[in-house]
Amino acid sequence: MKANNRAIKISGARQNNLKNISLEIPKGQIVVFTGVSGSGKSSLVFETIGAEAQRQINETQNSFTRNRLSHFGVADVDKIEHLNVPVIISQKRMGGNARSTVGTATDIYASLRLLFSRIGTPFVGYSSIFSFNHPQGMCPRCEGLGIVSSINTEALLDRNKSLNEGAILFPTFQPGGYRWIRYAHSGYFDRDKKLKDFSKKELALLLNAEEHRPPHPDKSWGKQCNTLVCSQGSKTIF
Repeated sequence: MKANNRAIKISGARQNNLKNISLEIPKGQIVVFTGVSGSGKSSLVFETIGAEAQRQINETQNSFTRNRLSHFGVADVDKIEHLNVPVIISQKRMGGNARSTVGTATDIYASLRLLFSRIGTPFVGYSSIFSFNHPQGMCPRCEGLGIVSSINTEALLDRNKSLNEGAILFPTFQPGGYRWIRYAHSGYFDRDKKLKDFSKKELALLLNAEEHRPPHPDKSWGKQCNTLVCSQGSKTIF
């Protein structure tokens, strides 16, 4: 009798709550498994068909590669025939972070990275370098996040006010405050001069000065202010 290669044939599936299930799933069609909670949908699709398909793929690789691929365990089933190469998308709620992608969420990313590390150049053999989180693989501008964050300084400054009047609108830069003193008493600025009257050089110094110690600060600058930057080490005041 000619085998039906156009269907995935499952014999004696007993994974979890499955009771020795045997069935054929046609290929080339969209097949939907439905049923009440606990009826065995996930046990059949993910932990039986998916796990066996992934196991068969992993067995074609050498031991070094197998140790770096996703593992789904061995399905409790007598036999599964005519399996396709699977793309398994977990039912678990996505956690991740800003760097998560479709590839990392579906677990296919590690396999693709391993593939390109073997066939790609110039870093053949080092799969980590093909990661968008790796310093040599990530986008230098967004640092692997996929988005670029910038600060709207116009929203943080009131150019119609002077430093003494509270021209810096950021909460921790209120007049008399510790961070405000670093700039207002640095010896560089006229504290009663409105920001709209600042020269380009003065604005650049206020917003983008490199980390340094002012040569001639006011006496009020204080010993605690050792550099013209905020305490987080940023090179600008924001």
